[in-house]
Amino acid sequence: MFVRKDKNSAGNIAFQVMKKVGRRNRLVKHLGTARNSFEESQLAKLGQQFLDSERIKSGKLSLFDSRYDKNSWEEFLSKLEFISALDTPVFAFFAYFYRLIGLSKLADNCFCDLVISRIIWPVSKAKTRDFLQSNLNKNYSLTSLYRSMQTAVLKNYQEKIESILWDFLQKRGETVSVLFFDVTTLYFEAFEEDDFRKCGFSKDHKSNQPQVTVTLTVTPTGFPLHLRSFSGNKFEGHTIIPCISNIREKHKLDDLIVVADSAMVSQTNMEELERQSLKFIVGARLSNLSKNIFQKIIEVPKTDGAAQRFNLGNNRALVVSYSQKRAAKDKSDREKQLKRANYALINPSTVAKNFKFLEKTKFGGFSLNKDLLQKAEQLEGLKGYITNAIYLSDKEIVQKYSQLWQVEKSFRISKSDLKARPIFHTAKEKIEAHLLIVFTALAIIRLVENTTKISCAKILEKLNPVKQIIIEDKLTKERISKFIQPGDEAKQLLKLAKINWVT
Repeated sequence: MFVRKDKNSAGNIAFQVMKKVGRRNRLVKHLGTARNSFEESQLAKLGQQFLDSERIKSGKLSLFDSRYDKNSWEEFLSKLEFISALDTPVFAFFAYFYRLIGLSKLADNCFCDLVISRIIWPVSKAKTRDFLQSNLNKNYSLTSLYRSMQTAVLKNYQEKIESILWDFLQKRGETVSVLFFDVTTLYFEAFEEDDFRKCGFSKDHKSNQPQVTVTLTVTPTGFPLHLRSFSGNKFEGHTIIPCISNIREKHKLDDLIVVADSAMVSQTNMEELERQSLKFIVGARLSNLSKNIFQKIIEVPKTDGAAQRFNLGNNRALVVSYSQKRAAKDKSDREKQLKRANYALINPSTVAKNFKFLEKTKFGGFSLNKDLLQKAEQLEGLKGYITNAIYLSDKEIVQKYSQLWQVEKSFRISKSDLKARPIFHTAKEKIEAHLLIVFTALAIIRLVENTTKISCAKILEKLNPVKQIIIEDKLTKERISKFIQPGDEAKQLLKLAKINWVT
């Protein structure tokens, strides 16, 4: 309802209470006609009083009730103190998925707080303590946070959490028949090595700085099941067998396909996987194959999606597929490398190890490696896969390998969103505990993203503005809390996590 003022030809103003019904305004009450400014102000007050009385009868209350003037409200509000604006809603959202997975079985509130804080605000443990205190009213000393990390290692949370994640998938009816494996390195802002932090081949191009080698195994949806850390100089090809064997033995998996890129699986690794009756699909280095097979490979039809199988013997096959998109990228990369190589020939001082198409001459100089250049051009658009799962069709083999990006994405989330690099830790125990926190947070993020089809960054963007406001009565010290009204998308997320924002 609202008050309408209608001025007639005589200059008098009629005050009427109207109600919108459908597309029309219906007269509820005629309040009177004002012939001067005094009567106009009186009828305006009368109209507001009528609206207030009707609203109160209907049970609707207003903070700015017309029965009270501005000074009265300011006096009332002066008796209240706004204590804090907490991140309770966004914390509760991720805590819901922590419980849904079953991680509350650990019965460790401090570890839970460390994991969820890692998702919301990934910073050092000292800053995490400050965040928990100021943004969530959770008071921890830095010592208690480190003690929780120590407990996680001593009580072997890694094994417990991996079992919880496995049980969660089983309860959801998910069959694990394909696993994706990859390795990365995490470097430290230091130059002194120890038994764990070692210099080695760095994926971050920091080979002069100590690092740790980290393996990750995920399902086709990117859900993590297994993580291990090794000394920084551990050859990545020596990590896959102990990790996959551990998963297989722990969960009694007999029918399993392991997918990895070419750097992970050597001839020896293939033989060991076969000895354990496991299947594999690994990327093939086509340029390293025999001349006979190479000549057959480059004759694969250059039509998008084409695939051809070659028998390698010993129940293994090489599947080669062609992609127009890959061909365009390969051609672009080749032309860039060739341009750099030609520049280096003119400017020999710029020559470095990573100039792909250069070779040394017998006179000590450099020249274009025309054979390598021709081979690269012939292989444009082609991708090879070596497998012993020969019962699968070519399309199935290509499709399964194409999901390897899931483990790569999980590593990207760990490194970017969760800032996995343990730059503030030096002791092996603390590094392992830190990686376990990241691993657990990653499981929550992948479940949330797979459930909502929204990235974690977008979810944080929607939920971070929704604060829990704490208000205290200065006299009685009583406190109440209210959520800031969430937007429509935030409401849907809170509803999904069974969080009531109306308090």
